[in-house]
Amino acid sequence: MTIVFAAGVSHAPGSTAWPELAPPEQKQAVYDGYATVRGDLAASGAETVLVFTSEHWTNFFFENMPPFCIGRAEAYRGPVEPWLKVPQTEVPGDPALANEVIAALFDAGINPNYSDELKLDHGTMVPVHFLLSGAMKPVVPVILNTLADPMPSSESCFRLGAAIGETLRATKKKVAVIATGGLSHAPGERAQGFIDAEFDKTFLAAMANADMEALRSLSHERMAAAGGGAHEVRAWIALAGALGGWTGETIAYEAVVPWATGFGLMEFHPAA
Repeated sequence: MTIVFAAGVSHAPGSTAWPELAPPEQKQAVYDGYATVRGDLAASGAETVLVFTSEHWTNFFFENMPPFCIGRAEAYRGPVEPWLKVPQTEVPGDPALANEVIAALFDAGINPNYSDELKLDHGTMVPVHFLLSGAMKPVVPVILNTLADPMPSSESCFRLGAAIGETLRATKKKVAVIATGGLSHAPGERAQGFIDAEFDKTFLAAMANADMEALRSLSHERMAAAGGGAHEVRAWIALAGALGGWTGETIAYEAVVPWATGFGLMEFHPAA
């Protein structure tokens, strides 16, 4: 069929591991926002969920850090973090759709890695927990390197998404596309806890307005200035490429200091 639903969501582990530390009104805004996205995803009739997500030293390390990796397993296990307070879950995969995506990327001159043995960490499992618990659907994880230099440029991520979007619009399945990561945060850095709300709001506005020029030109340096974790917005840029002009609606944005993250939730709709 086509892409029937799209959203961008943050995956801060604190949202499940230590939710009680957030101010109650901020926690409630995030949880209510996730509930809205969950309900709209369920109502879309999506059969499969493709997730643009990030690596967190779970599957790759410095000796082998591909810019992009497509999961094509029959099933995945996660989360790998026992402290996340998310139940260990078997998440079904969709290897047929994954292979369609891989073949299309090769045809487009993009050569991703692919794997039948990926493990899922909080970057994927927090959204799965909030959006699919009790209503599980097959998932195709598309992992982006947002950890180790050199990272793929914003332009490269956008082109990856655009090629995947063409494939999804031609597939026979109803597909939901989720980007997960960011927004500003600085995990494990001297600036741990830093949130760049100006960066977050500017980025969300660019996503909402489908400002392709701003998204494609967002520099590595500007992301880094918003914290090492802000590199994860590359997943959102790939989503923008896949959607090809859909506009966005902010469901929630909270700068949650105890979760050390600018937490954003956004849904997207086809342009009129």
